[in-house]
Parts: sequence; structure tokens; C-alpha cells
Amino acid sequence: MKEVRVGAIGAGGVFTWGHLPAYPKIKEARLVALADPVETSLKVALKKVKELFSKEIQQLKEAGLDDEADRLSQILSEIKVYRDYREMLSKEDLDLADICTPHKYHAPIAVDVLKAGVNAMVEKPPARTYIEALKIVEAAKESGKLFQVNENYIFASGIYLMRKIIEMGQIGELEYLIVPCSHYGPEGKAWFWDPEVGGGGSLLDMGVHAIGLAWYLVGLNKKPIAVKAEKFTGVTVRSKHRFIDDYYTRIRVEDDAHVLIRFEDPDDFSQTTALIEGAWSGKEFESLMVFGTKGVLRDLRRENKLYLELREYSGLSKTIEVTGAKNTILSEIRYMCKCILTGTKSILNEEYAAEVMAIIDAAYYSEMNGRKTVFLEDFKNFAEKLIEKYGEGASEKFIEMKTSYFSKLK
Repeated sequence: MKEVRVGAIGAGGVFTWGHLPAYPKIKEARLVALADPVETSLKVALKKVKELFSKEIQQLKEAGLDDEADRLSQILSEIKVYRDYREMLSKEDLDLADICTPHKYHAPIAVDVLKAGVNAMVEKPPARTYIEALKIVEAAKESGKLFQVNENYIFASGIYLMRKIIEMGQIGELEYLIVPCSHYGPEGKAWFWDPEVGGGGSLLDMGVHAIGLAWYLVGLNKKPIAVKAEKFTGVTVRSKHRFIDDYYTRIRVEDDAHVLIRFEDPDDFSQTTALIEGAWSGKEFESLMVFGTKGVLRDLRRENKLYLELREYSGLSKTIEVTGAKNTILSEIRYMCKCILTGTKSILNEEYAAEVMAIIDAAYYSEMNGRKTVFLEDFKNFAEKLIEKYGEGASEKFIEMKTSYFSKLK
């Protein structure tokens, strides 16, 4: 196999304006089909396909790269569209499905894809709940296929440089991190605010980024062991009434989350705590900050340039400009393609995805229980009891519990 045959499932904004622009530039990928139940979405996506591929073809020809231009021309002429992704899976010889649907459909479609013998790549979050994520783990194990949850933030040049500095020991042993990932809310997309479709609010949508960054910077070999909704903010609703898709309403999901996560090194049992912020109510922290036993590392912007500032407790300090900005979505897709071509498991695999969802749901559970510390094993035991009691309805039950809690906040 020289290239990965990709079928996209969900042709809305995330795919059309996020993932799609990467495909003409990834030589390891061949986009063969699009699937979406909404005809308008397919038409918009297909129009964008022609625009992006035609532009890249022209640039390649101008650069004298006729073979590459001919390859893209062939891809463009052969792309098919489907209203049902199941039909696409049955008719197309796919190596990878790129799933970009609303959250409710992430896990069910990923399971269908894996069971069909196709590798799966799903936009974050991997599921609405930890319980749903367990089904992805099971399907990946049974099928032997590869899975990746897309966390593009870890592919950013500044994050990668920060991780290298940490791994080289320049700030000593990691003690504490502050990782903010926030904006003021997706008011234009009503489904984000629907707990049944979105599964949750800002913690699930933005907090998932912060959790992924924190874990990557701490080291993916570390194990998350405990979670706590931070005492003074926690997981809450701050701006209770909003115009959602031009309709004024009281929101039923959280729009702010400050959560503490404790990671443990399995070799020496040392621990690192991360404070993550996932909010639709704006950023409260100026920058991402990492505190070690030797010094502090943070990112900062000056005159539209990104820098890392390293300050040692001895008094020495230096500022490093971050260069080589990357298209993080292109990087995550290309990385998954290379994993498939080499038969290598992604670092953002199904086990990672399930643990991230366990952290998120344990944070909700902590909030609902007076912001007490929740050990992940204890939360997983609670989830197992929900499964035993409610069976296939266990995930919906947990979402119902969250919705009831946030709806009652004054």
C-alpha cells in the first residue's frame, strides 16, 4: 500500500473547512468518497473539493510537478458521494474513515467502521461519554483495526517545542501545569448546546483539547489517576441565557470548566497536577504555563509572533521564538495515514480516547458530588454499575444526570 484510501463521514463545517483543505496536500492519502445524509452539505463539500483540488493542481503544474498534478486530477475525477455511510463502506475499498459528525454519532459510526474492517479516525471528542468510548475500545480490539481520535493541538509547533524542552529536563521534574483552551461559545450551532446531541458543553468540547495537551506535555507514559472539579469555579454555567442560533434560551450544559487532574509516573510514582480550563465563557489564564523543580516554561505572543519563555529559579531566563508553524489538522491526518501504512498504533489510540473520556466524565461526577476528588478507578466502577443497571441506556442515563444537574443551577 502506497497511499491510504479515505472516505469522509460527515461533510459539514469541520470536514469542509477543517479537514478537507489538507487532503490535496497529503501524498499518503487518496480521498475517494464523501458521505452525509444532508444533500446540501454534500453539495457544498463537493464544490469545495473541486475548488481546493483544482487550485493545488494548477500550482503543481506551474512548479513542473506534472505527475503529482495528474494524480490529483485523477482523484478529483473519481470522488463519489453517498447519503448513507453504510453504503459507502460496503461499496468502496477504504483504508480509513474520517469521521466528522456531531458528537452523538462519533462512537456508533466509529464502531460500525471498525466492524466493517476499516481503520477509523474520529474528530474530538471520541464519544459523548466514557461508556460509549468503551465500545470503540472493544470494536478496535475485535477488528484488529487502527483507531485515532483527532487531537490537532498536540501537533502545534509551540507545543512540540515545549514538550522537547520538558523532556530534556530543562525545567526539572514537572510539578504543575495550567492549560487553558477557551473561547466565547459556538452560538451559531444549536446542536453544541443540545445535551442529547453534544453530550455536554464546554468541558467536552474545549476541555478535551486541554486534557490532551496536559497529558502530552506531562508524558503519555504517565497515568491519570484522580480528577477534581476545581473548588471555586468547577464545572458550571456562568452565562445562563444566550442567543443560540438566534433563539434566546437558557442553556442546559456547562459553559465553563476548571478541572484538576493528577498524573502519576508508573516507574517512580512521582505525580504531576494539571489545571485545565475548557470554557465557552472566555479565557481566564494568560498563557499555558508549566512549573518544574528548576524553572517555569510558558508561551506568549508578541507582535503576532509566538515565543516560549523559560525562566529558571536561579534567575536565568531566555525567550525562544517558535518557528515553522504547522497546519495541525494536516499533521494529524498525515500521521494517521503513516500509522496505517506502517501498521503502527497511533499515540491517540482507542485506549487514550477512553482515558480522556474517563477524565472528562470523572470531572462531571466530581462536580455533581460537591467537587470532591474522584479517583479514576472509582469512577470506572461507577460506570460499570450504570452499565449493569441500564445496559444500552447507560450512556444516556449519565447524560441525563448531567443535564438535570446543570439545568438546576441557579
